[in-house]
Amino acid sequence: MGKVQTYRNLASYFGKAEPFLLQDEFRNNLFWEVMRMIRRKGKNTWAGNVFLNGKISMSGLITPSGFLMLSDGARDASVHLANYGKRQKWKIKGVTGPEKPVLEFSREWREGMEEESSEKKEFTIYSVSCREFMKRAKPISLRVVKPSSWPRVQTWTRIFASESNPPLDANTLLSVSREMMLRGTLFILNKEGIGSCAMGGFGRSTPNCLVINEVFVPKNLRGMGYGKELISGLVEQARKRGFANCILFSDFVGRQNLYDRIGFEKVVKYCELTFT
Repeated sequence: MGKVQTYRNLASYFGKAEPFLLQDEFRNNLFWEVMRMIRRKGKNTWAGNVFLNGKISMSGLITPSGFLMLSDGARDASVHLANYGKRQKWKIKGVTGPEKPVLEFSREWREGMEEESSEKKEFTIYSVSCREFMKRAKPISLRVVKPSSWPRVQTWTRIFASESNPPLDANTLLSVSREMMLRGTLFILNKEGIGSCAMGGFGRSTPNCLVINEVFVPKNLRGMGYGKELISGLVEQARKRGFANCILFSDFVGRQNLYDRIGFEKVVKYCELTFT
């Protein structure tokens, strides 16, 4: 028998959910950032855990943007939660999370309709152990972005947004870049004789991981190894800050990308379905 447990407040929910989410921290990494966002806004939302056989089997919450965010979990939990949501007459824009539970939830929610009838965004989550990576990588020094470099960051962020698949909203991404800069977590790789040649940083974190964001190399400098150097510098920064791992989302759809080549591990396919 399954049961959906809701809570009086988000603190009670997360107190119960966090130990479960930590069992698969990489796959469930967005929960910590969304919880921080909800707390900053001071708004409440639906959040709950699905219990199967007396144990949490899936966790979920409705994000400020109106999407149901799912943890990884069993198929029966996805089905149970979809039917619970229909009984509660949820008005959700879509569902996001690891691909398998998202598709299972969507099929039940939409009563067997094909997922092709929804707009789908796909990403791959990668992870790496900072300690193990730095055993085989050369430490690289990066420069923390200062406000004087903001014009360059603006230009690169807009290009990054337009090149993403699908394209990202440039203004939203600029706000993220500015926040990273002000926190001292946005970096530029400088090379003698070339100058600034790559950008990246940490947009968010989980208890044991820093999440790498906005890895960008200008087109005229690609294929020269600067992306690898930037990543090495970022992993070293994470290690120095006491984090065990780095994770990142990649929208690259080719056979092999930079992260495959330099030893990052694929964790899971992550997707977002917008109901149409």
